[in-house]
Amino acid sequence: MAIKTVTSFIADLQNSGGPSSTNQFDIEFSSVSASLTNHLERFGVKARTNPSFNGLMVDLINEAQIPGVSLTSQDIKQVHKGLNIKAAMAKVYNEMDFSCILDVHSEAFKFFTAWQDYIQGGTRAKDPKVESGKTYTRAIAQNYYNDYTCDLKIKKFEKFSGSSITGELNDKSEQFHVFTVNLVKAYPYMMSSLPYSSAGSGVVKLSIGMYYEYAEYTPFEYPQKKSMKG
Repeated sequence: MAIKTVTSFIADLQNSGGPSSTNQFDIEFSSVSASLTNHLERFGVKARTNPSFNGLMVDLINEAQIPGVSLTSQDIKQVHKGLNIKAAMAKVYNEMDFSCILDVHSEAFKFFTAWQDYIQGGTRAKDPKVESGKTYTRAIAQNYYNDYTCDLKIKKFEKFSGSSITGELNDKSEQFHVFTVNLVKAYPYMMSSLPYSSAGSGVVKLSIGMYYEYAEYTPFEYPQKKSMKG
């Protein structure tokens, strides 16, 4: 069998749809509890109809990643002397981080600040839009875990101009939903500082760290080849 050349490799890659792109993705916050929704509304975050945290804020997420996973193992002695089996024991998921570009209303900062405030009880006595609305307390009563967590879905898309695997697509700009990774019971444990400067103007970025329980991978079927007949 002849060794594949660079030219044939590139041709095969194009026939299979081409390389995966890094900028074809989407993020969705789902299964948000009613009590968290009410708290977000108090902070001016649209959370009922056309949620702003799944609209403009998600569009401004410029960097994200699907968390990695590794398997822990345990040594098991075999009957053969000196040889041990490393049997897989459990999955260990990495933390999930992403960054947002803030718009003029700082929508992402407003959303995650309100979310973390809710986790820690959300005990502001006055309107949250009024300064000094939080009373001084020596203890807090946190909200329930199932109320302040939600599912975070990372959706991967691709653009196919034609493929021996996916079939020929009539619309060359059509995006194909490849898979979804759902981070179950997620919440923001970390918000980065916001750097401001008197130097030249630039975009303001906010980094977010998410904790979650586990990740679910769901692949989607390839689109069927469309007929060119009218």
